Amino acid sequence: MGPSFVIERLEFQRDGVWYARYFKGLVTFLVGHSKSGKSTAIEALLYPLGLTNATVMPEVRACQHVRLVFRVSGTRWQATRSGPDPRARVLVKNLDTPDELEHSLPVTTTKAGESTAGAFIQDLLGLPAAARGTTRVGLDEFYGTVMALRQNTISSEFLGGEKDTARILALEVLLGLWNKDLAGLEKNASETESRHRAARSALNQFNKLRDSGAVADPDSVRAEYEQKQREHLAAAERWKKASDLLTVAVGEHGRLVALHKAAEQQRRKTAKQAETARTELSSAAADQARAEGALNALLNPGPQGCTRCGQDLPERDPGLCRQCGQTHSSGEDHREQQIAAARAKAEQLKLRNKGLREAAEAAARAVEETEKAAGDALTARDAYEQDHLAPARKATQQAEKEAHGLSRDVAQLKRRLDDADFIRAQEKVVEMAKETMEAAQAARDAAKTAHDVRRKDVTGRWSAFLLDRLRQINPAVETASIDPQDFTVRVKERGEPVKTFTDISVGGSPKVATNIAVLLSLRDLGRADPAVRVPPLLIIDSPLAGLGSTGLDHETSLRLIDTLISIADDPSPDGYACQVIAATNDALPRAYPGVREIHITAEQRFFDDAPVLDS
Repeated sequence: MGPSFVIERLEFQRDGVWYARYFKGLVTFLVGHSKSGKSTAIEALLYPLGLTNATVMPEVRACQHVRLVFRVSGTRWQATRSGPDPRARVLVKNLDTPDELEHSLPVTTTKAGESTAGAFIQDLLGLPAAARGTTRVGLDEFYGTVMALRQNTISSEFLGGEKDTARILALEVLLGLWNKDLAGLEKNASETESRHRAARSALNQFNKLRDSGAVADPDSVRAEYEQKQREHLAAAERWKKASDLLTVAVGEHGRLVALHKAAEQQRRKTAKQAETARTELSSAAADQARAEGALNALLNPGPQGCTRCGQDLPERDPGLCRQCGQTHSSGEDHREQQIAAARAKAEQLKLRNKGLREAAEAAARAVEETEKAAGDALTARDAYEQDHLAPARKATQQAEKEAHGLSRDVAQLKRRLDDADFIRAQEKVVEMAKETMEAAQAARDAAKTAHDVRRKDVTGRWSAFLLDRLRQINPAVETASIDPQDFTVRVKERGEPVKTFTDISVGGSPKVATNIAVLLSLRDLGRADPAVRVPPLLIIDSPLAGLGSTGLDHETSLRLIDTLISIADDPSPDGYACQVIAATNDALPRAYPGVREIHITAEQRFFDDAPVLDS
């Protein structure tokens, strides 16, 4: 059996004050009429542990916090959860180790490696995480399958109405029948079988293509492929040679372009120098003309007039002023000085113009030479481009085009060859896939055979315990068995045919008795088989559903209560007996030693009238 799981008390905080309901002893009955709030209390019991399918009733949402104090294998724990916000984190603390940090755990998570509150509690109970395909079982599935029977399903659905896949996997885990290695072998066998089917399907498709002529003969395609490969290699070599020649031609053309550029720059430079020389010569010629004109004016002066009356002045002797007739004060004639200066300036400009003319003529000759050099360079560049570069580029482009075309042909033939060869290769793939599949199936079957022996043995012993428990409740039961594969229950009463759970009476006591007997017998099996890890805690809402208070119903009720209470007398392997918490409409018919009743009425409600928590 799994480790003991005993609830000490359920605490809840309202308006800042903590209240508590205590579960002293191993058997507690919540007693109250319909709609008095028993199911609300039952649902709230394990809500703090991080369950996601617990019904959050208004009474729970009205609490700031809900806390469960419990023991697992004797170690005391507490789990605290928000009442208004079911998605808030759960705080789990080890009360026996005060120095240990409190665990803050999410209810659900999408982060890899992050544990949830339910997973933490599940680990405390020694229940491994298990998955098969898309089905995964966690604390919610164990709670709804073997730890609790809810009022809305106890008399109508087998073990809480969990989905078959989840119920079967949860029971396999509890019975120690879930084998991770076997699950891996089954998955491997299934995957190898799928790969074998896919390989055979592909082979069949290509066989149809071959028969229809869509797939060519591999030998002829291979010959064409090899010939095209040789042509492609030759074309690629031609392309390389043409590319090498083009590289040389591009280099030479670049050299000629550079020469032309340099010659053109020199031509522009000499043209600019010639223009400058012409400008200077023109300016100097104008200066010389003006100087010679001034000299002629001095040498051949025109008639002069009197500055006072404007009449022509008479001729005078040399050295006398023509206007006043007196001798000049200077020793030299001023006019002669002017003539001499004008003559000197004219001669100087004449000599300067000669030098400028020679420079302009030299610049003009240089322009002619650089123009010729630039023209020759341009002609050489254009001729090389036309005679060498353009043919080399064209030849390279043609060689490249041919090589690429042959490359596409080679690739296409390779695909055709692959298609043609696929049938031969696929036959080998199919054969290898078949061998792998058969090996995987053999490994799975060998492991499954040993597993099935254990499965039949466990369910056989479980069936024996089930029969005993059913007879305690209903002495008319003759046989009872549990199917090893899907754990379907079959029960036979005197005078009745064998019936499954769904075939039993539409509702009420027979189905309730079957559900309770299955859970009690599972715990009986757990005490006899250490590999069975069922938690001892058992929570049942309305075990007397469908039973009356007179006649056979009354007798059945008494036997059912006696049987349910009897499970609390058997201790778990770690020394703690199974704890039972149940809800009934009516008070127990008599006093039972160690059994406690919590009465819930309209005046004394579970949450509203709970005692204040002891300090």
